[in-house]
Amino acid sequence: MRNKYFLILLFFLLISCNFLFVCWAYLTTPLNTSQIIFVQPGWSFKRLIIELEKEKIVTLPLLLQIWGRIYGLAGKIKPGEYLITPDLTPIGLFKKFSTGKGIIRYKVIIPEGATVKEIAKILAQYDLINETKFLRLAYNQHFTHSLGIDAPSLEGYLFPATYFLPKGLAEEIIIKIMFTKFNHIYQKYSDKAKKMGFSRHEIVTLASIIEKETAVRTEKPLIASVFLNRLRRKMPLQADPTVIYALPHFNGNLTKKDLKYVSPYNTYVIKGLPPTPICSPGEESIKAVVEAPNTPYLYFVSRGNGTHYFSKNLKEHIRAVLKYQRKRH
Repeated sequence: MRNKYFLILLFFLLISCNFLFVCWAYLTTPLNTSQIIFVQPGWSFKRLIIELEKEKIVTLPLLLQIWGRIYGLAGKIKPGEYLITPDLTPIGLFKKFSTGKGIIRYKVIIPEGATVKEIAKILAQYDLINETKFLRLAYNQHFTHSLGIDAPSLEGYLFPATYFLPKGLAEEIIIKIMFTKFNHIYQKYSDKAKKMGFSRHEIVTLASIIEKETAVRTEKPLIASVFLNRLRRKMPLQADPTVIYALPHFNGNLTKKDLKYVSPYNTYVIKGLPPTPICSPGEESIKAVVEAPNTPYLYFVSRGNGTHYFSKNLKEHIRAVLKYQRKRH
């Protein structure tokens, strides 16, 4: 009788060992597939395995669920887009999912001078955001105030830089990443801004105008000095980019009619700064404002080659305008 029980026990032991061997062999055998899988936020461990089976990436879903729960992976899955390579085993795959290592990140370049709407379009091109939702947040005053921005929108506060972003991040998180970058840069110049008697919003607004006026690094401080001189004398800034920002339709040619367009951004009509920045300024433009040199300049005109001629008075400016306009025509 003992021999019979022993043989039965041995039989079940062999079956168990064989089962465990088959399971381990499966878990450590390369998947031999090359695919991209997007693990969406909110997916449960079970839902992930169902989706993987649906895409024919894995088999034996029950085994994977049991193994995952034994090793405590169920609550550790990180959302994002993952590249599955042929040499990856099921164990290696779920290790990726639980650590977030290997999430595909997209290189996104936000250029200096981009507006909130342009930034939204760039991010949407990579399918990183819902453009409508992003813009709704960007123009939500309650949301801007929650970030510490005393402005009706995020215009000017989404810092232009190169970002490496994964899919699956909420629009709010992406905004906070870009605003945190802005804060990091601005802090370097905040003390100088305070000494000037300007608020952060005023500095960013003026920097955004300078950003749109020129791409020439060496000219930014000079243009800043012109605008600061005009502000001190309570002269209108007469900055074309502020007018363009408010125009409902702009074909690239600013007309005299456009300069009369009624808007709080028309600095040919209003005195002082417009109510918000007109784009996201880069660091050089912010620096140009707080480190602007003392100059006698009150005017500048484009030479037609990307640089500008600076004048001290209206008479000199009119001569320069006639000279350089004649050259262009």
